[in-house]
Amino acid sequence: MKLIFLGTGTSHGIPVIACDCPVCKSSDPRNKRYRSSAYVTTKDNKGILIDCGPEFRIQALENNIREVDALLLTHSHADHLHGLDDLRIFSTAFSHKVTNPKAIELMNKPPIPIYTNENTLRDVENRFDYIFHKHKEGGGVAKIQLFAPKTSFTFGKTEITPIPMMHGTLPAVGWLLNEDGKSIAYLTDLNYIDASSIELIKKKCGTLVHLVIDGLRIKEHSTHFTILEAMQCAAKIPAEHIWLTHLSHESSHEEIIDYVKKQIENVPALERCKSVLPAYDRLEIDT
Repeated sequence: MKLIFLGTGTSHGIPVIACDCPVCKSSDPRNKRYRSSAYVTTKDNKGILIDCGPEFRIQALENNIREVDALLLTHSHADHLHGLDDLRIFSTAFSHKVTNPKAIELMNKPPIPIYTNENTLRDVENRFDYIFHKHKEGGGVAKIQLFAPKTSFTFGKTEITPIPMMHGTLPAVGWLLNEDGKSIAYLTDLNYIDASSIELIKKKCGTLVHLVIDGLRIKEHSTHFTILEAMQCAAKIPAEHIWLTHLSHESSHEEIIDYVKKQIENVPALERCKSVLPAYDRLEIDT
């Protein structure tokens, strides 16, 4: 199983519009951060997208994404959802008769399943209501099917487990993907995860090779973990590699590395990990 980070930035993206800070003006490509998203390729060649933000089209082009077989949504904020319309490239519903071979191929594809929690499902139905209603002749709409699983399910040969967590007062969902006893956990946009969710990860993960976790910045935030809080949370979850994502423009890639090194002594349980690092766009990890 392979995961590529399509984006590792916060809701503004980096560079931030009209910002002249050192990170936004940096020439280091690791400081150019699209809105947070990831793409997983499974051992049976399924393409699973995690979140679908407004830059998804660009992310898909830059990473040569040619199939999206499923979408896992963490929550319904714009930076994680508002690229949804671009899924019609992978499966399209038309309100009129089509004769173009490519259009026929897209029309005959099954709907893309979208997995999320109940409140995000309702937001998708409201914001993209045109997808679910009859519409006038045009280019078609994304053909999708919505699910809100409460427990683990199997997609192809991959076991997927929704992990309840909180993003401020908003219920969000993290995702644990397991193949042959090796797992990747993806937990972004949270500032609280209770003990039962942590135990669920431990129960279902087998060997947790990678933990991807929200670590917005050094300063406190009302709806995101700080970098230190992310590290403290990660210390409760036995992962080999920890990757920080949803990063702001307040610290560069190298500054985050230095800060993490200094904080490790305050979170000694992380010394068992092989690495604790900030992720960056187009980084590939595998199990």
